[in-house]
Amino acid sequence: MPSFRRIPAFLAAAVLGTSALLVPATLASAASYGDSVVINEIESSGPGNDWVELHNPTDAAIDISNWIVQDDKDRIGNDAFVFPAGTVIEPGAYLVIEESKDFTFGLGKADSVRLYDQAQQAVDEYSWSAHAPVTYGRNAEGVWGETAQETPGAANIFELPTQPGEVVLNEIDSAPADWVELYNKGDQPVSLDGYELRDNSDDHRWMFPAGTTIEPGEFLVVDAKSPGMIWDQATNAYVDGTFEGAIGIGSADSMRLYNADGEKIDEHSWVGHANIDGDEASATLARCPDGAGAFKLARVTMGAANECVAPKVVINEIESNGDTVNGDWAEIKNIGTEPVDISGWYLLDNDPTGHASDVTPVAEGTVLEPGAYFVFAENKQFSFGLGKNDLVSIHDADGVVVAEHGWTGHAAGVLARCPDGTGEFRDVEVSTIGARNACGNPVVLSEIESKDGEPGDWIELYNPLDTDLEVGGLVIKDNDDSHAYTIPEGTVIAAGGYLVLEEADFGFGLGGADSVRIFEGDELVQEYSWTKHAPTTYALCSGSWGVSQRATKGEANLCVGEIEAQPWPGSDDVRAVDGDPMFLEDTSGLDTFGDNQLYVVDNGTGKFWLMDAQADGSLKFAAGWEDGKRVRFQKDADNPDAAGPDAEGISVDGAGNVYIGVERDNSDKGTNFNAILMVDPNKPGPDLVAEKEWNLTEVLPAVSANTGIEAVEWVSNDDLNGKLWDQNTGKPYDASQYATWADGLFFVGVENNGLVYAVALAENGSATIVNVLDPKLGGVMALDYDTIENKLWAVCDNGCDGKHAVFELDGTETPALAHFERAASMPNVNNEGFALSSVCAGGARFAWYAEDGVKSNAVRVVSLPCTVPPAEPGEPEQPGEPGGVAEPGKQAPDAADGGDDAAGLAATGAQNMTWVLWVAGALVVAGIALFALRRRGGAEGDGADVDADDAIAGGAAGAADGDAPEGDSPVDNN
Repeated sequence: MPSFRRIPAFLAAAVLGTSALLVPATLASAASYGDSVVINEIESSGPGNDWVELHNPTDAAIDISNWIVQDDKDRIGNDAFVFPAGTVIEPGAYLVIEESKDFTFGLGKADSVRLYDQAQQAVDEYSWSAHAPVTYGRNAEGVWGETAQETPGAANIFELPTQPGEVVLNEIDSAPADWVELYNKGDQPVSLDGYELRDNSDDHRWMFPAGTTIEPGEFLVVDAKSPGMIWDQATNAYVDGTFEGAIGIGSADSMRLYNADGEKIDEHSWVGHANIDGDEASATLARCPDGAGAFKLARVTMGAANECVAPKVVINEIESNGDTVNGDWAEIKNIGTEPVDISGWYLLDNDPTGHASDVTPVAEGTVLEPGAYFVFAENKQFSFGLGKNDLVSIHDADGVVVAEHGWTGHAAGVLARCPDGTGEFRDVEVSTIGARNACGNPVVLSEIESKDGEPGDWIELYNPLDTDLEVGGLVIKDNDDSHAYTIPEGTVIAAGGYLVLEEADFGFGLGGADSVRIFEGDELVQEYSWTKHAPTTYALCSGSWGVSQRATKGEANLCVGEIEAQPWPGSDDVRAVDGDPMFLEDTSGLDTFGDNQLYVVDNGTGKFWLMDAQADGSLKFAAGWEDGKRVRFQKDADNPDAAGPDAEGISVDGAGNVYIGVERDNSDKGTNFNAILMVDPNKPGPDLVAEKEWNLTEVLPAVSANTGIEAVEWVSNDDLNGKLWDQNTGKPYDASQYATWADGLFFVGVENNGLVYAVALAENGSATIVNVLDPKLGGVMALDYDTIENKLWAVCDNGCDGKHAVFELDGTETPALAHFERAASMPNVNNEGFALSSVCAGGARFAWYAEDGVKSNAVRVVSLPCTVPPAEPGEPEQPGEPGGVAEPGKQAPDAADGGDDAAGLAATGAQNMTWVLWVAGALVVAGIALFALRRRGGAEGDGADVDADDAIAGGAAGAADGDAPEGDSPVDNN
């Protein structure tokens, strides 16, 4: 599908003018403006790709399937752009197509854009003889002109609003000279009459001379000798004096600016004179960019545009051709000696304007330690791809470019600096995302034991490749060049394997302050140094060295703060239940309901199905659910052609209402929209308009379009009271403190940061975060609450090898957390759904997984053991199928009903009340039958009498068999 964008307006990075001359269009149209879709804005020479914007100015949706766009060349039947079937522009909406992403031709200095309908009849055209300073666009009357700001996907702007004058502190020198620079970042002059500067003392005050004015965009410097008025404490009045007579700027000081009304309008404080490599004379503190950014270390630019010192962070490795797990990505490294706060940093490519809304800034509080790496990954920090001829630019929170690298042509492997962090970029075969670049032999120095090892010191090497690696000839040294050991020729490390070199092999011991160095010929390819023995070992952890939790000789490192994953606790007999396609291509969420049913949702269409789970874990469509039902936004109630929600997760509450977790509107895939929608599944389809909607976009952290809510799970207040920690009260959760919708909380998993948010939804559409849980997986794609063991499961996809995180909510701020590997026979695939049966029968139950992106083998099932907790006094025991749950592929022991349904399955996250309803229904049926028979017996005589016990037993048996009138929905609890 083309990548054209339906996006809101955003601010351009730069504006070349404040107004534009409207000119008559060079136009040949088949229809008048306002009657049909029109070409609305054209970018032919931007900093990124060329693009064309269409606009529907009518009051009706227009289908432009198979319409054609070309430039001044006749490309129809060749490389003209053809809109795919199903492309619709809504009334008043815009649609943008982009060079290299949608169309292959570029737009020239003297060129045209021509639009044709599906019958190849001309609809609209615009031609030009020179590039526009910004873009060409139509005004509200349809007249073409030069715009003042490019606005792809939004109304055109021909004149920017005037900004009043605004004066700020812009640069400060506290040593060896004392001076302050002001800057007017507005569009109007500002009189500085009555304005004054103060340091950190209100007694130290200097006022500007009368008549001082600062023009728009002007820098004004106040130095030590600048004349003005200074505050005389003896007379409590201003007297003539210079700046230095009032203020001497100190090493730990502040500078404050006050207006004529005595209001403080700007301030900056610091500790320590600014210096660059110890040189104070060359350094200041300055805003970058001028007038807007935060104060940073800068070079002296007195009275001119600021030049801040970039942190010693470099782009270190780039994948532009998409690896199978992480997509495209770029790695940065801190090559300096000081930590760098990278909060708010973001990545852009060669289309900074078009992709400005497709980035997710780095989370607040993220610090890059010296020598550490950070990876900007596709679908996490940005939602666009990197091209064959492209660039990566890393921007700080103020938009200042920290580092940039461009290329022509994808690398055969990856683009990486060699030597790591400091060298030039070159094509390297082996990707080492988040770790030292594999510039020579890609072997990785992984773990070091320098004291009390078994049997002595040892060095561990790791092969990061998926093929065997020859390491013979590499030389191992400590910090003494005379201590050298050459690995014997022919030594091979298996793919993903480890090689441990013992002290007896390399012939020297490792000291308390020492190094391990690896040489390939004369080139140093790996090194780690330390100043004292580690209490355990030193280990490479997520690209940085640290102390391990324990020695893991010849195994994967276990670093401080990491959780050691345990083997999958259940069966290894994983089986697909849909060898023949049952669902669509984007199966995403699962949740169980009742004793034997399972909901399945598709994120591409918003359609969901109800399935009957069988005794062997396989699935059949519930009666009437073969075609599923599609969820729609309330705003689309009268528009059945709308694309609908990107339905990533599904859950069911205790009353049987279905909830959909949404991360965006499929009609606007470039914009994040985190939401929860509620529908009543008992209502007739094929479409269900949401009865309730909760917009969580502003409640949850800002993320890029496709990295928002991936999972949703309703959990009852009964299961959470006193067990979940409430971060708002600092106490265990008490549901009475919240007006919770559906008598429970909704847990949502966010893909971008891998966190789980417990959210209280209110009837008025508002939402409150009650707690935030970190599964420490790196990503969360599915959630399920285990009502048997009262644990919350979070599941990751192939991005973290299908690991599971299990929280045991215990009423504390840090609940117990365990990790489990996926089952050994479970392929490492993009599983985005997970659901557990919550009835334990015979010591076993089923777990189902949903894989996104495939049409068949999308849902898999496996069993795992379980134990029913003792019932509370006065509570009935949980019912279960005698004989237990069958292993996948095997038949369960005979059930009381003799049918296919597995009575040992129940809702995950919903109240397990189904058995009560069955019994109550059986009694009602029996009562009605007995009453009818007695009336009949009264009318016809004693020969029709039926024993009451027989009637009740028969009614209960029918209910147990699940008998229902033809056509009744299994979820209809009315």
